[in-house]
This record gives sequence, C-alpha cells and structure tokens, in this order.
Amino acid sequence: MDQLDREVIESLSEPAKRVFGSLDYRSRQRMLKKARAMAKEEKTRNQKKSRVKKKEIEKQNKAKRKKKGSSSKSERVLFSIYETKDLMVQSMHLMLLGSSVADNAYEERDFAHTDEPQVALSRETVQKSSRVAMGGMRTLVQRNRHKKAQRKAAGKSTQKSAQAVQTGAKAGTQAAKTLVKTMQSIVRSVAANPVVWIVPLVIILLAVIVGAIGTIVGSGGAANESQDGTYQAQVSEKTESYREMVSEYCEKYGIDDYVDLCLAMIEQESGGNPPDVMQTAQSYYNVNPPIDSAEESIDCGTHELSDCLTKAKCKDPNDINGISLALQGYNFGNGYIDWALKNYGCYTKENAQIFSAKMCAELGYASYGDVEYVPHVLRYYVMNEETRVSNESAKTILEELKKNNTAPAEAWDVIEKGASLIGSVKYSMEKRQADGRDKPEFLDCSSFSAWAFHKAGVTSVPYGSTTATFIGSKKFHDISAERLQPGDIGLKSRTGETGGANHVGIYCGKLKDGRVVWLHCTSSSGSSLTGNIEGAMFGVYTNFTYFRRLKKWDKK
Repeated sequence: MDQLDREVIESLSEPAKRVFGSLDYRSRQRMLKKARAMAKEEKTRNQKKSRVKKKEIEKQNKAKRKKKGSSSKSERVLFSIYETKDLMVQSMHLMLLGSSVADNAYEERDFAHTDEPQVALSRETVQKSSRVAMGGMRTLVQRNRHKKAQRKAAGKSTQKSAQAVQTGAKAGTQAAKTLVKTMQSIVRSVAANPVVWIVPLVIILLAVIVGAIGTIVGSGGAANESQDGTYQAQVSEKTESYREMVSEYCEKYGIDDYVDLCLAMIEQESGGNPPDVMQTAQSYYNVNPPIDSAEESIDCGTHELSDCLTKAKCKDPNDINGISLALQGYNFGNGYIDWALKNYGCYTKENAQIFSAKMCAELGYASYGDVEYVPHVLRYYVMNEETRVSNESAKTILEELKKNNTAPAEAWDVIEKGASLIGSVKYSMEKRQADGRDKPEFLDCSSFSAWAFHKAGVTSVPYGSTTATFIGSKKFHDISAERLQPGDIGLKSRTGETGGANHVGIYCGKLKDGRVVWLHCTSSSGSSLTGNIEGAMFGVYTNFTYFRRLKKWDKK
C-alpha cells in the first residue's frame, strides 16, 4: 500500500473507515484500485470537457496569473496529486456508503446525534452501494466542476428579480431530482421490509411531496422575514447555572453572541443534567470518549455549533433561518446543511424529514436524528419585546450624543436599550427584578447595566450581574479614562480583584457643551439630565474611577 492509498484511507469518515476495516485484504485492494480508476476516469473526462471551453478557461487562467502569478511545474504536479486524492476519497465514500446526494454528511462529521444504536452495515448493503457508485460519482464530479461558479453567482447582488426566477427554477429541478433519488432509496428498503415500512412510508411520501412542492413555489415553509427584537433563553435554573461556562467556550470558538442559544440547546438535550449536557458523545470533537463532565460536553458542543453556524452562514443571534439550519445540522451532522442548501436553499421541517428518511433507508436505521429538533430548541429561545426610548428628554440627549460621538453600532444599541427604561424603572437593591423581564419596575445599578447589555444581544453578560461580575468578567478589559467611548463601563471604589464596587454605569459620550454623559440607575442624583432624581437616567456623573470595555469592540 503506497502513501497515497494510506492518505485516502485516513481521510475517510469514521463510518466509512469502519466499513472498509470490515473487508478482507483483497477486497480492500480491489476497492482502492477501483477508486484510483474512477479518479483517473473523472480527471480524463474533465480534461476532455475543458478543451471544449478552452477559450473561456484561458481567459480565466490569464486573469488568475495576473493576480497571483504563474504556478510552477511542481505546484501543478502537487495540485494534481491532491486532486486525485480528493476524487479517490469521494469515490471510496460512494462505494462504501452508497451516498450520491448527502455525501458531505460523512465527509464532515460522524453519525448524527441520535439515541438509536449504531448498527453495522451488512455485506449486502456494501454490495448494493457499490452498484450505484458510478451514477453517484457523476453527481459528485458535476458538483465539483461548478463549485466555483456557484460561489461567484451567490455573491452577486445585481439583477435580483431575474436571479430569483432562476433560483426558483433551479430549486424546483433540484427538488425533483431529490424526490426521485429519495424515492429510489426508500423503495429499496420497502422491498426488503414491506410490513415494517407501511406506516412510515405514508408519512415519508407526504413529507417528500410537501417539501418538493414547497421548494418549487419558492416558500419552502421557512420564515423569510426578519424580526425586530432580541432573543434570550428561557430555561431551568439548572441549565442557567452553566451560563458562565458556556460563555467561556462560546468566546473560545468565536460565537460570543450565541450563549443563550447554547443554553436553549442544553435545556433540550439534557435539561442541564450532567455529564453530557449537550449530548456530544458522538461528536467529531469528542476525542476522548466517553463524556465525563459538563465542561467537556460544553467544549465539544460549542465547537460543533460554531462549525454549524459558519456553514449555515448565520448572520447574528436574531437570524432564525440561519439558526434553524445550523441547529438541524447539529442534530443530523453538518453534512445536512450542505444538502439542504444545495437542494432547497434553506432548512424546512419537510426537508429534515426527507433527509432523515433517506439516511434510514441508506443505513438501515429505524430512525435518524430528531426531525423536530429545531422547534424543540426554539421553544426555549424566545424573542424579547422590542424596546424603544419613549422619554422625550432622553430621546433628545441620545440624538445629540450620536451626532457628536463615534462607537460601534452594538454600543449604541446597549445605550438605547438602557435609555428605554428612563422614566419607568426605579432603583432598588432589595426589589430588583434581575430576571430579564421586558418591563422591570425595580433594578439596581448593576442589574440595570446588565439588562441593557443583554437586551442588546451581548448575552455573555448575565441578567443577574453584580458590580463584581463587571470587574471580574473576562469579556471586558481595563482601559484608561482617556480612551473612553460610548458603551464602555465605569465603576466606583473598586474593592479587590473580584470584589464589587459601589456603583457602575455606561459611558455615553460628550454633549456639544463638553458635559460627559453616563447612563446609570441610582437612588438619587443631582446631576440628572432627564429630570428624574431616582431610577434610570442620563446624568453627569464624575465619581467613576475605574473603566472597562467589551473586548470585541476593540477589534472593530
């Protein structure tokens, strides 16, 4: 076995490795030889087709050479080797697993999160998969050939109307193809087990038809309109207790703003019961099974979710369409995301049912994943009521501040959320309602500041924060008074590294007359700019001596 063969085997997904490992030596050698032949055949076919488009290719290569410089001979040889390897890996997946539509489910991730046992594939299954390999390979090569063109087309913003029509037509074609392939796969399973499949078959047929029709007409069953407001997790105390830990690992994997989404997932996956709170026993990132602690589970789960959110091109914590696609990918394996985008353009409950049925037919499972996973999680991920500044004095001050000061949009959002409580919330440490409710009546300085940050989407700042939280939080770092910008926080009388302070507020900038404005909640103040002497207010406060900034705002 040469180096290329070893690299191909190492690049296989875990399910494919298990099937390959179950074969005898001669069968393995025949399969590797066949994969080489298929790769060579496809490369030859691509070369022949490229000659037909010679002029177009020469033009593209010329543009690339101007931008990047000409590739050396050795570079071209190296690329050819890697191209051969990739085609061999794809061929092996097809021969071993028989997947011509959802192959990425195995290239990118292990099996889906499911409570069903992982049954071994029979020799008969492998033989059947091999018979459809050539047909599936054609689909794969076609996809690879047009990958660059698809990415380029997706980035264009002109001729939106025409593109919408074309997209709808393409989606309809893809839906029809998927319908045929799915039905072929299901028919094979029904033929083998007719009695077992009678009831599921009715459900699957309905799901397939509805999903295909939904795609053709352009709706697909997913919400397309964006909503105002922010989302927060409404979960049990046990799940909420993991917020700090979840926040730490969300920051580690670049999804700081999705803490509440992770908590909603924990509530669905385990109700907060350790050790495997995010059900990551079968995760690609679980390198030392089993899961022995909640922290280990959260580490793997947030890492996996980060991949899914990226692959789903999720815009922000309010992008429910993107979040829905990512969530179902988390449950099925993120190969589902590629499949759904390719065949439907988005997540729908119907195409989740189709994918699950398809995987059951191919793998011989009784069930595959949770087709209701998205609504199951989203019932714990609830939109807050949109908050607006109603106090007229506060509106005027906020408008002037925005004209005279620069800051990230997120910082102004924090200030606007806090200013929406001016004139309505009163100060009280004893009665503070630090539970994230939309219309609190009583807050103290720290719970008020935390409320503003959290409502603005900075979910790593818990509603129940104290001044000690702001001092010790790793999400913030110290800054000098000279560096203050809107959205930064100020604290008074710091008492130790993890201790509290007597007061905390949010810096808002300077007015035209030079007065420094702070947004805070206090029991009394003679410096109020909004008329009230108690509760939330814009004020001229001079006793803050210790200043901090959200780290991610320094990066913008």
